[in-house]
Amino acid sequence: MFAFSLIPGVMVAMGAVAVAEAFGALKACQQLLTPLLKPVLGLPGKVGLTMITGLQSTDASAVMAKVLKDDGSLTEEQTTVLCAWLFSSDATITNFLSTGAALWGLTNADGSPAIKISIMIPLVLQLILKFFGANIARFYLKFKNKSDETVKKEKTVEKATTEVAEETKVEEEKKEKVNPTTVFVQGATTGLNIGLKSIIPNVLMAYSIIKILNVTGLMDVIGKVLAPVMGIFGLPGQAATVLLASFLSMGGGVGAAAGLFEEGLLTGTHLAILSPAMFLAGSLLQYAGRLLAVVEVKNKGLLFGICFINAIVAMLIMNILV
Repeated sequence: MFAFSLIPGVMVAMGAVAVAEAFGALKACQQLLTPLLKPVLGLPGKVGLTMITGLQSTDASAVMAKVLKDDGSLTEEQTTVLCAWLFSSDATITNFLSTGAALWGLTNADGSPAIKISIMIPLVLQLILKFFGANIARFYLKFKNKSDETVKKEKTVEKATTEVAEETKVEEEKKEKVNPTTVFVQGATTGLNIGLKSIIPNVLMAYSIIKILNVTGLMDVIGKVLAPVMGIFGLPGQAATVLLASFLSMGGGVGAAAGLFEEGLLTGTHLAILSPAMFLAGSLLQYAGRLLAVVEVKNKGLLFGICFINAIVAMLIMNILV
């Protein structure tokens, strides 16, 4: 039943995102981010839309990043930095505010919310650590390639300006015709498809794994072996199974966390500590194919490592905050 209970939240979240996009909220965010990108990440302002898109769609942002790379707007190093930002906690808004939000629906035996802190805390932390991780890639590549720096000339500003003007005109036309009810329903339908085709199978898989580990006694073994390591973050050893499940699938990680909570092995505090890490290093094998392979980015090992660093830092910070 838990798996099915996720679907309404997913539908509402996707509907809200669709309406926000239709009314230009994402465009407004792009305008705010543009002047920050160069000093903060060393990237040209034109990647702003790709980053905004990357908060809700992995596949769309992957295509946009590849176009920027192929037309010479980004160097190989800049492409790696952009992908480092996209890869860790990919599609943050879509994934965390749909799948991750389900953890905030869990309750204790007395009916009180299991997680006491606001969902905005781990969400904001993820966004901050995306910039932190991207800068690790930025400075690593800067020092690595210091002796062989190459600078590529950017495309003409006139062409970019014309494209932006045409794009703005199209957006204005769309805005005049938009019906918020229709847009919300379309977004909610997308959320329903995600729930039926992705979240429910992943959650069921995770619950099955948890049950198998409990029946065979392997859960106790994992808890004892990893207790010293997970203890650093204020977590029991069994919490490692949540991170392992998340590495394969974010939805699976949420299912594993919920299963351990129902078994009494994790508390609401533990769930709060784990929540950002589950997404910062979540579904990496899947997104390596959907993002890194599409963009044809180099230094894939570096990007995987950054995701793990972000997850570790997130758990250390959350352990202090909760």
